[in-house]
This record gives sequence, structure tokens and C-alpha cells, in this order.
Amino acid sequence: MTVFDKVRDYLKESPLAFFKAVPMEALRFDERAKYMCKFGCKNYGRKYSCPPESLNLFQKLMERRYRWAILFATTYKVPDPSRRYQVRAINLQKEIEIQRVSREFAAILSDHNVDHYVLSGGPCRRCKDCALKYRNVCKKPKLKQVSMEAVGIDCQITMHYAGFDFQMPTNGSINRCSCILTDIGEFSEIHLNSTKSLQQYRPPTYKTAREMCERLETEYSHLFDSVDLIEASDIVRSVSSCNGCSQWGKNFACPPYSERIDIGSWNFAVIWKWNQNNRTKARYNIALKAIHAAFFSIGYYFALSIRDCYCDECDICALLDAENQFCTYRKLLSPSLQSQYIDPRQFGEGRFGLELL
Repeated sequence: MTVFDKVRDYLKESPLAFFKAVPMEALRFDERAKYMCKFGCKNYGRKYSCPPESLNLFQKLMERRYRWAILFATTYKVPDPSRRYQVRAINLQKEIEIQRVSREFAAILSDHNVDHYVLSGGPCRRCKDCALKYRNVCKKPKLKQVSMEAVGIDCQITMHYAGFDFQMPTNGSINRCSCILTDIGEFSEIHLNSTKSLQQYRPPTYKTAREMCERLETEYSHLFDSVDLIEASDIVRSVSSCNGCSQWGKNFACPPYSERIDIGSWNFAVIWKWNQNNRTKARYNIALKAIHAAFFSIGYYFALSIRDCYCDECDICALLDAENQFCTYRKLLSPSLQSQYIDPRQFGEGRFGLELL
């Protein structure tokens, strides 16, 4: 039995809704993915399968120059999207499932001596605690699974053009995808689309961003004095004011952790002015979190928050903990304007923030 017969037989029994081989050029990479990981994911710097470690793998894959990418995916309806703990449990279950399918596909290819590399869905779960967390070498280097996002692949765009939509946020359903790189073009003759995706990719527009700015300004006046949308290219960058600052190396919002970012990777920016007051529920960090959540909710998957000065959420930043340098509040983790060579005073008097879209 050939490898192609084996794959066809496996597809009949698998939970997959979609299977398609596309040329490597069809994979869409986005530089902003690494910033989404660094300033939002709990696994950044704590798993060998995640950035910044996984970015070394990206370079090796580009040098190897595989010719084909086999994309496959699952899709499931969530019984009750309002029950967040249930959604998380199902999401984990489906993440484990797509990784299992990835391993089984890889085993079929290995049995037939087909050179390949697996990029699975979600972070590697081969060990309970990754050895990187304790600064040790990887325990299972040959079994390690790196996700598509961890090497900078934009799964939404890639899967959309392949013919199986992904949507962020998920809107009551869970899709999971994976990818196997190979040189065998004959896999393009095998195609599965047994179930239509329960999601629909709708790229956000300038109009939807403008409407969200107006909504935030009106409905959250206790948080914001103003919320304005501008071209990212209009932001003026000058000389960093971080040199000599007392927070240097002591705060996740400050250098060297918050290295200079290429703002030109984003098209627009939301400049928001904090309505500074004494209300506990109107703190700056709450405003920052609200802005980011609002624009993520309308499809800005790579939105990045930039705060006014260092983060003061914790009395002592966890960056100073030599044994566990891990931010407790990942949803607030964001670089400062000053670390990005941006003087907040160019926007006027008061405290500001940026949301790159």
C-alpha cells in the first residue's frame, strides 16, 4: 500500500473536516505574529516550541525550502459560548486532538520514508512542564511540536485562501488547524472538505475601526477623554528617553525587554487619551485592556497595545524575579511609548496610549 493510499484511508476515519496540499508560497507569514506572542501569550520564552526559540526553526525551514504545505483542520460548534470554562475545556480538547492527528499523519509519512516537518496547532504538550521553564535542555527534541503561529504563519489568511475559513474571535465555534511541510507534490491530488467551516473570515475595515472609536468615546467616557484613529505612518519617532531611566531592565514595558518595534508593519493606530480620575474602576490599565479587547473583538488579531510609560500594575515587576521572569498580567503586557522612541507630548497634555491596528 502506498503512502497516498494510507493517507486516504486515514482521512476516512479521522475527525478532520478539511485536507489540502498547497504550494509553500501559499503560506502567509506575518512579522507581527512574534509581537502577539511576546506581549500576550503565557508561553513566550517558556516553551521551546514558542518564540523566541521557535523563530530559529523558522530560519531553518526557510533554508530547507520545502515545496509543499499540507493543511488540515477541524471545526466544531460550541454548545453554549457564554460558558467560558466550558469553551476553554473544549478548546483544549480540540487542540490536543489536532496535535494527535498531526502525530499520526507524521507517523504514516515516516513509515514510508517521506521527508517532512510538522507544524501543529497550539503549543507543544509533550511534557507537563517544558524544560525551558527551568533553563534545561529539551527532554524530547524529536517529539517536540511547534505551532504554525510560532514560526510567524498567519493562520487566518492562509486557511482562508486555501478554502477553509478561520475567524478571530471565534463566535461560538472552535477551528483548529495544522500543517505538514514536504516535497511530495502528489499530495495535492488528495482533497477533503467534508464539513464546511463554521466560521467566516471577515477582515476588519477602516469603517469598523472608526465606528469602534466613536462607540468607545461615547459609552466609556469614564475611561477615555478621546479615542482617535490615524495612519500609523503619522506617528513621530525621535530619540529614546529611556536611557538612564530608573525602570531600565526592571519592567516588562521597558528596555531591553521592549525592544524597538517596526511600527510600519501596522496600517493604523488608535490614539486614546485617558480620562484621569480617582475612580478605582477607571484606572489606566483598565482603559488599556478595554481598548485592546474592543479592537480584537472586531477582528484585529495582530492589534498591539503601547502604553504611556512603564506598567505599575504590580508593586514589584516580575521581571526582577530571577527564577521566574513571567508577567502575571499578560493582557496588560505592552511596551511603553518611550521605549518605542515616541514622545507622548506630541499628542497633547495628559496620559495617552496607542493601539496599533
